[in-house]
Amino acid sequence: MTNLPRFALSAKAQELMQLAPDLVSHFREVPILNHEPPETFEGLTWFVVVCNPKCERKAQLGLRRAGYQTYLPVERKYVERSRKLVETLNPLLPRYLFVGLKGYGEKGGQDFYKLRGVDGVESLVRNDGSPLVVQAARAKEGESSFPQPLSRLREREIAGDFDHIRKAEEEKARKKALRAKCRPGAHVTLLNGAMTGLHAIVQKVQAGGRIEVLINFLGGVTRAKMKLDEVELLEAAE
Repeated sequence: MTNLPRFALSAKAQELMQLAPDLVSHFREVPILNHEPPETFEGLTWFVVVCNPKCERKAQLGLRRAGYQTYLPVERKYVERSRKLVETLNPLLPRYLFVGLKGYGEKGGQDFYKLRGVDGVESLVRNDGSPLVVQAARAKEGESSFPQPLSRLREREIAGDFDHIRKAEEEKARKKALRAKCRPGAHVTLLNGAMTGLHAIVQKVQAGGRIEVLINFLGGVTRAKMKLDEVELLEAAE
């Protein structure tokens, strides 16, 4: 018997192996590194897979080999290693990924048989004993105008909501531009605290990204010290 990997191969791969048995070693030695998110979630019934600790990518690869579609949302951020900041791309939901089945519940449709032997997969998230459906193949009547859960999640990922490095860079650039324009006499809007939305005038710019402002509050003038990220120039706000 051929010593195949624990995960199941796709139907196409099995067909090719029957025609050419020597392809077995090829499939064993050449990984299929297909981690790209699906172009669309429509037409598939989506479930939640629980992975073994730190095995999300391994499970995703095995599921793709077994012929399933998958979606593993990720977040980009810096982590400290050996006193250095290293850029990382990690699962947004550790130990969880989404798997899509074509024709689930229909004759000839996909089921969970191959999923059981995929390396890195621990179980499926269930509800009252049945696999939990997070997104149906077709939207229910009256829901077609609303984005489906996974579609919304993917839209947020594309928009950079989980890209903390890009957010940090954008905030750094915003502060730099604000620091260059935030001079005594500049008008700003407060962004934090009980005075959010009030206008103020910059009185003094201090070192370390702090400013002193004058706020017209309850008929009097109040002096306050604030951070640059707690105000916005009125020109920028407009």
